[in-house]
Amino acid sequence: MIEISGKVTDFENNLMENALIEIDNANFKTLYQTYSNEKGEYKLRVKQGTYLTLMACKDYKTKNLEYWAWNIPAYHDLQLNARIDGIEVYAMNAFLPQGAYPSLIIYFRPMTLKRSKEAERAGALDTKTLIEIAPNLSKNDIELQINDKRVDVLEINRVRESAGKNQSMIGYLIQCELPKNWLNSEYLRICMTLSDTETKEKGEGCLFWKNMFWKEK
Repeated sequence: MIEISGKVTDFENNLMENALIEIDNANFKTLYQTYSNEKGEYKLRVKQGTYLTLMACKDYKTKNLEYWAWNIPAYHDLQLNARIDGIEVYAMNAFLPQGAYPSLIIYFRPMTLKRSKEAERAGALDTKTLIEIAPNLSKNDIELQINDKRVDVLEINRVRESAGKNQSMIGYLIQCELPKNWLNSEYLRICMTLSDTETKEKGEGCLFWKNMFWKEK
């Protein structure tokens, strides 16, 4: 067994007590669950393995949306801190573009609480061809860290993703720098912070990307 632990706060570093933390498998079935204590801290003892997600939330859909971390490599004790607000950074994934400028392409599908509530009140979630619940992001609205090193966003592309029933949602494909010595890491820990300048909401997500070029020394 190994331990996954961390702290849950908002973006003003206020501690969040009784936040729900869950670890899910590839079918989004909850395998482990706990709540943060009065200091915002949590601990989970889990079997070694890779897990699809770690989710943290409090006051879901009333004050905040969820924090998500993806592709959790639970082979050693791991610390994951979560900051929660009105933006959810969902479905993070990444790949290296072959035969292109050395960089990383990251996909994610963000949504904001305020935009979701507006769309729900208008009935747009069921009736509109395009479900508009994503923030309008520029490069300045995205902060990226890979292995705790700040990297630049090189390009940003707003794309449509099918949501079924002849509906689409907005996702983003962004291109970013690779940090120096990235080949020395089995996993790249990609942390993303988003800001919606229109709704004043923030959100954060994390992806552990397995580095296919890493070689154990």
